[in-house]
Amino acid sequence: MIPGNLKERKTRLKALWSAVEKHEQEILDALYADLAKPEAEALLHEIYPLKKEIQYALKNLSSWMGKRFVPTPLSMIGTRHFVLAEPKGKVLIISPWNFPIMLTLRPLVGAIAAGNSVVVKPSEHTPRSSDVLKKLLNSAFTEDIVNVVLGGPEVAASLTASPCNHMCFTGGTDIGRKVMEAATKQLCSVTLELGGKSPVIVDKTANMKNAAMKIAWGKFINSGQVCIAPDHMLVEKSIEKELVKKILERVTDMFGEHPIESEDLGKIVNQHHYERILNLINDAVKMGAKLHVPGGVLEVGVEKRKISPCLLTDCTNDMAIMQEEIFGPVLPVMSWARKEEAIEIVAKNPNPLALYIFSTNKKATNWFIANTKAGSTAVNEVVIQVANCELPFGGIQTSGIGRSSGKYSFDAFSNLRSFVVQTSRFGALPLTFPPFKGRGLAFSRLVRKWL
Repeated sequence: MIPGNLKERKTRLKALWSAVEKHEQEILDALYADLAKPEAEALLHEIYPLKKEIQYALKNLSSWMGKRFVPTPLSMIGTRHFVLAEPKGKVLIISPWNFPIMLTLRPLVGAIAAGNSVVVKPSEHTPRSSDVLKKLLNSAFTEDIVNVVLGGPEVAASLTASPCNHMCFTGGTDIGRKVMEAATKQLCSVTLELGGKSPVIVDKTANMKNAAMKIAWGKFINSGQVCIAPDHMLVEKSIEKELVKKILERVTDMFGEHPIESEDLGKIVNQHHYERILNLINDAVKMGAKLHVPGGVLEVGVEKRKISPCLLTDCTNDMAIMQEEIFGPVLPVMSWARKEEAIEIVAKNPNPLALYIFSTNKKATNWFIANTKAGSTAVNEVVIQVANCELPFGGIQTSGIGRSSGKYSFDAFSNLRSFVVQTSRFGALPLTFPPFKGRGLAFSRLVRKWL
């Protein structure tokens, strides 16, 4: 562990951003090779959030590292109380493939800011991006500060079995369980950013144009491969047809008359996920769902691995697409007549990473919030909650453990050490020492009653 003082930690953060800037074109090329990610999308969703995270850490690092004083109870007069954040030590970061740059380097910002040494294991599913990450991190840091290890599941298993002080994993729930199991063997703390089925609830009071625009954007960025994308839509029955129509129109606005041909539409990460998404769609159609595909062409073959943004109506809970996290550009739709019905559907996949509500009825909105649990919630918005460094990001149980972003990342990678320091030789504490008679007994009764 090389914790470093404030100046050294700031130097490391600046070195990280300098390396990103230096390798920006290589990053963009790699993201296109791995995911056919458009340049504008890569800049906005991979590089810009990282820049803001680093800027925020640099601005606030001094206060984060400083003593955090807390009030001293009257019964402890003569002492001063504060908390000091100390590095945990060795941190392991295992990152995902859907945003391979941002979701690798953003937790690294918190780990470096907190003064830790870090082992980084990028995803093997985006090999070009992982190679660039190794190159840029090797240019910015010595291996005793940041060590990048490439490889597949066997490498990840070996790393989680190695001694460390904190593990940070972003990915699927099943692998998250394995990471947590490995952490328990060495009583190592964890941050798990997982997934789940994030619902979007729309009632009849919603602004239809606003809802359609934002749901379509949030669902289909990165070809739907977003952990907090709206996974399925639960819409009040009286507006279902109109809203579906507007979302389909919005897809055309974003990607043209033939979305499958659009350069603004990325590809599915690999053949396995490509076939899995198509199987979910085909299974739903066989069970009675109706498929809506703007442009009429759903997919273009495994060579290009592109699936058109599409909707499925007449979905039911027994369909696999309503039971599994989709992570692709298809939005299943179910309708409800009573708001209790919507909550029943949400409860079948509890504790989502995100939950979205579109409504102009404040009472109804508050009711939906009170009757659900989620890692984060947005009202008449989608996805953007992750972009605010002041907000903690994370899930609940199957959708995650712990929080990240800004100070929450710094604290997650720190041991918050409590201090009590004597400031005066005179205090009330000696009056509580044995023998418990006379003034000691009188004082204890006074404390119980008045302090």
